[in-house]
Amino acid sequence: MNEELRFTTDAGLIDRLGRELVGRQETALIELVKNSYDADARQVTVTLEDDALVVEDDGTGMTRDELIAGFLRLASTTKVKEPRSRLYSRQRAGRKGIGRFSTQRLGKMLRLRTWVNDHTPGIELVVDWQKFESGRNLDEVPVFLGQQPAAKPGTIIRIEGLRDEWSDGQIRRCWRGLLALQQPFPVAPVEHRPKADPGFKVNFLRDGGLFDDPVLVADFQSEILAHHHAIIEFRVDNNGVAEWRISQNRFGPDRSWSRIHHLHRDNKSPPSYAALYNISAKTHYFILSPDLLPSLVYSRVRDSLREEGGIRLYRNGFRVVPYGEPGDDWLRLEQIYAQRGIALAPIARRNFFGVIEVHDPEGRQFEEHTSREGLIETNAFNELTGLATAVLVSAVNRIAEDRGRKISAGGSTQRKAADTLDKLRDAARTARESESEARKRAAGQADSNTQGPPTGGSDSDIGVIISPQQKSESTANLIQESIDLIEKQQAELADEAALLRLLATLGLTTSEFSHETGMTFEAVRMDFQSIFEVALNARVGDNEFATQAERANAMLSRLDALTAYLNELASARSVRELAPVSVSKAIEEFEIGVRKLAEKAGITLEIDTPNYDPLFTKPMHAAEIASILLNFFSNSLKALRRVTGTRQIRVKAERENEDQIIILFSDSGDGIPDENREKVFDLFFTTRVAATATASNAEQFTGTGLGLWIVHQIISKIGGDIEVIQPPEGFSTCMEVRLPAEEGE
Repeated sequence: MNEELRFTTDAGLIDRLGRELVGRQETALIELVKNSYDADARQVTVTLEDDALVVEDDGTGMTRDELIAGFLRLASTTKVKEPRSRLYSRQRAGRKGIGRFSTQRLGKMLRLRTWVNDHTPGIELVVDWQKFESGRNLDEVPVFLGQQPAAKPGTIIRIEGLRDEWSDGQIRRCWRGLLALQQPFPVAPVEHRPKADPGFKVNFLRDGGLFDDPVLVADFQSEILAHHHAIIEFRVDNNGVAEWRISQNRFGPDRSWSRIHHLHRDNKSPPSYAALYNISAKTHYFILSPDLLPSLVYSRVRDSLREEGGIRLYRNGFRVVPYGEPGDDWLRLEQIYAQRGIALAPIARRNFFGVIEVHDPEGRQFEEHTSREGLIETNAFNELTGLATAVLVSAVNRIAEDRGRKISAGGSTQRKAADTLDKLRDAARTARESESEARKRAAGQADSNTQGPPTGGSDSDIGVIISPQQKSESTANLIQESIDLIEKQQAELADEAALLRLLATLGLTTSEFSHETGMTFEAVRMDFQSIFEVALNARVGDNEFATQAERANAMLSRLDALTAYLNELASARSVRELAPVSVSKAIEEFEIGVRKLAEKAGITLEIDTPNYDPLFTKPMHAAEIASILLNFFSNSLKALRRVTGTRQIRVKAERENEDQIIILFSDSGDGIPDENREKVFDLFFTTRVAATATASNAEQFTGTGLGLWIVHQIISKIGGDIEVIQPPEGFSTCMEVRLPAEEGE
């Protein structure tokens, strides 16, 4: 006899699944919040009460049928059939069917209320998880469905009889586990983008404060964003015009919106982007130093940024991975920081928490790989990465300048200085303690002398009574001023030591390059000459090829002249003895070295030196004069590229009297604003946009605000002076250098 039987389910299965599928309470709570994300919620609030946990969202809610099919039916296929949410088309984040077990894992009683609109009654589901005990069939345990008055769309899950205590640390772990879902902050207005995802935000609150007001435990603002040191933004409009700014700068003034193009770094009115438009970006910048962050939050901010820091990319409201993920250096910030750490403030991925929003609904600018991992490197994508990197590096440079960035030098000298400071601090502390004791004694004497005239010593000659505590206070203040002065000098020496290491490295590299180039250049030139002759004989009558060959030969001649000049400078640098230098000869050699470069750039180079006066300086390095002239020439090239019309440079040298030699370097570029004339010689001061991430190392070091500072150091060390003066007629900028002349000439 055959019987037809059915599988049955023990009610205790719910408890087993809850414990086995959702082992940790943090995981259970994260799954509930993910369900709110899948329901197109914009905001979720998690509130912890004494013995209850409430998860409230403003999502689309559930109908009666959806609640029964999706929540009460085990192994539901709803999320399989609908992999994206209805309203904002979000990729569903919740694990299939884990939500109901999460509520059972967290507490003993569930009260779920949900509304789909504000004019239809909502529904309430009540589940007593304690009734799902072993020995009963699952279908024998009732749950109760009721009705709720109409309210705004959303869902409220209340879990009572919590099975575990909740610490602030566990709440923060939940919050960090949800960072990947949340766009940290809206960057661009979303009103003009119908059905665009407005973002997802989670707040964690703990009840029990004054009058039962919820107390904020964790959200983006309190955990990370409130502690930033500056906000950096950029945008590209629908015409390709790009702008950037710095706001909420804790170290200096904010910078208002200004135009930018990463390939036209020297233009004050740069062109529009060809392929890039409709971009908005905002990032919070952090300097992860215990001295610059509150001690109570430093570790939390540091750890969060190490795990979740970076610049994330959103396309049409959706997160595009892997951009901004740990280990993904898509803007090459880590690479730049490694290359330029001596010259810049921190600019690694962990120093930023930001978002770039791309609005490209038709996919004209950006296209995803077939694997859905990243974007194809189109012209628009390359322009975006170049722009983003240039903005971030430029902004960090400005902030470093405002901050007066200090670079730690290390070593025994630093340790001795630290010991000296410690002794001074001890002395200041002793002086203050003496001051306190003196005040107490003075107060006691005043009480005992209230009936008679003062008996203390007075300085009747000047009519002033000087008390011991005043003398002590003056001593303490003097010591503190000494400490401040030493710390400032320490910072300046550390800056200079770090720069000396950098410059020594660059000088060595330049010398090696010049040496190797000089050894091979003659052979290369001869080989090229042979190639040109053979090719021209083979292609007689080909005027176009002849023109190209002539142009290449001219370029080779320019390279030959410049290389010879650099080789001579490298040889001069190798001589360590100081000797009087002829300014007239140095300018003549400078003219030979750069004239062809000037001609190529359409610049008229005018040299004016005395016919019979060599203009010898006090003993110095010959290469230092050349360094000054080359730096001026480099800056003039940039300034002249930004103007149209006549381009000219004039270098004039003369003896003002027997004691001083004057060099006047003038150009007809776009000039230096009056407000920057004093600043151009400051360390790290620059108005130039930073180089792109793919630029060469040489270009990366260009425009960091070192050039004129080094020139100022060279001139100051010899006892000279430099300033920006009123230019002669026909010119826009003039640098005046005054050098001490050789004595007894």
